[in-house]
Amino acid sequence: MFQPLSEQKEATIYQYRLVRKLYFSPALVHYHWAVGLLLAAALLVLSPIGSMAGLAAGMLFIPLLHFALIRLIGLRSHHEFRSRKWNWRFVFPLVGYLPELPVELAAFTRLQIHLLWTGLCCIMLFYPWLQPETLSSLLLVHFWLLAPHLTAVFFLLKERRDGVVKLPLEEPYYLYYHR
Repeated sequence: MFQPLSEQKEATIYQYRLVRKLYFSPALVHYHWAVGLLLAAALLVLSPIGSMAGLAAGMLFIPLLHFALIRLIGLRSHHEFRSRKWNWRFVFPLVGYLPELPVELAAFTRLQIHLLWTGLCCIMLFYPWLQPETLSSLLLVHFWLLAPHLTAVFFLLKERRDGVVKLPLEEPYYLYYHR
């Protein structure tokens, strides 16, 4: 009987078969940048000062919010997040605090959905005190940073949940393995 990856102390990726490789082509990366820059430019045209403050704060604090949420979710819920090494990654479009070792697909999907909704709720907590332009800028950065991960989750929806997802260190793609 197969054990989950979190219960296997000596498991290696060589025990798994590569099923799918989700590659972010240069065209897709350029499209992601273009959409982000177009939306940011639209916000800057509507209200330059509030949007600029929101974009600057978002680029600084939203990755830190994602980091804090990942750490809290890891402490609270699943052994998978405590047993795997996580590190900051700056290879676009996979930017942020991400796992270095393979993670089970079910746990990774759950984490991304938690990041989406909990991050949205944390940003919306400041609704009464922030200008609409600043709030929109923070939401733009939040969704823009999560878009590649949510795209990968969407494309892996039909795969078996007990497989593993691996993100190579310096490469812009996801690898999905299964036994």
